[in-house]
Amino acid sequence: MTSFSATLGPAPIIRCLNVKYSPNLGDGLLSECLEWALLGQGADPRSGSIDLAGRTEYGQSMAGRGAVMSVLETMPPSLRQQLVRVPLAIQSRRKWQPHYETSLQDAQYAVIGGGNLLSDMDLNFPTKLRLALSEVRKNNIPAAIFAAGMGGHWSREGLKRMRAAVAGGVLNAVYLRDEASKDRWDRLLGDAAGCQATVVRDPGLLARLCYPQTTVRKADMPTVALGIMSSVAIRYHSDIHADPRALRKWYVDLATALHQKGARVVVFTNGAPEDLAELDAVLPDLRAAVPSVVYRPFQRPSDIAELMANCDAVAAYRMHALIAAQSFGVPTLAMAWDDKVASFLASVGRGDWLFDANLPAQDAANILLDLAQNPIDAQHRDSIVSDALNDVATLYQALCRAGSLNA
Repeated sequence: MTSFSATLGPAPIIRCLNVKYSPNLGDGLLSECLEWALLGQGADPRSGSIDLAGRTEYGQSMAGRGAVMSVLETMPPSLRQQLVRVPLAIQSRRKWQPHYETSLQDAQYAVIGGGNLLSDMDLNFPTKLRLALSEVRKNNIPAAIFAAGMGGHWSREGLKRMRAAVAGGVLNAVYLRDEASKDRWDRLLGDAAGCQATVVRDPGLLARLCYPQTTVRKADMPTVALGIMSSVAIRYHSDIHADPRALRKWYVDLATALHQKGARVVVFTNGAPEDLAELDAVLPDLRAAVPSVVYRPFQRPSDIAELMANCDAVAAYRMHALIAAQSFGVPTLAMAWDDKVASFLASVGRGDWLFDANLPAQDAANILLDLAQNPIDAQHRDSIVSDALNDVATLYQALCRAGSLNA
């Protein structure tokens, strides 16, 4: 990995603005991989992440999050926005702005990313990013967006806040994780920011390097990891109507079919509270149908990496698990629910691994067992990982050069 620290000054303190401590530990995996790669480039060891929600460690989550999502997803968009404005304003004043101000005090550079941060779910990220980038601007900190995803659905107010966040030359560069995100940025935000986006690899693809101790030889029977996602989350974040009973039945039927065909089944969630509630609801039926099913609770992002390294195929909705699996060379059956999943698979040349959510469980089991016999080509995998490393090097160089111009 190339280091620019020797030619571009002393080791800089870089603050990454993201959702590292989200209950969805996949966000933590992306953040830890990016931090690891920046340190490898020569960043100061004091570098690290600033969680946009003000969280400071893993395991902190909003009580009743699933219930709130269930209520909001039933409301018309205009009513939802009116309902969330007051709590967003209160949190902005009491928690988020002071958190950003304190956390950025010693920062020499700032990076916004990764994850799907450029999105407008009830004005959440537009509000936080406008506050965070206001602090970056006030302190004249060179900044870039890196490996973020950009959603396609924006309210008028959300886009207004996002354009205000990136205006005024606050960003020195913008790197997004797929072509769809780039197209949206260039069309909706590029003129406000004064720069177009460049496509880069997701830092989660560095998982096999960031967590090397997790690579262990697999068992003699095929192991398939089945990711459980809540129907509430699917409906909240997409236009797909996911019926909870039908989804739970599909999980049970798939686990049963895999077991009958000689596979070991491990179920997991990325840690989001609504997904854990879904798992609690379906686990008794899973264990009744497949007594040998294994549930793997995760406490830290490295737990996701460990499971991906030790299975032969993965079935999941959540993209973070799919990214980590790609890093370890494990093929995936991805369920279509959000276009970011399709965009990621296309970016690694595996659009054929995306399947309709109505795929019958028996067909899914056959596909997974076939995938388990055909791991990702090591040369192709390593080439993608190398690309991801080089992209972080490009980010580091761009930041340092911007800093030298500002000096």
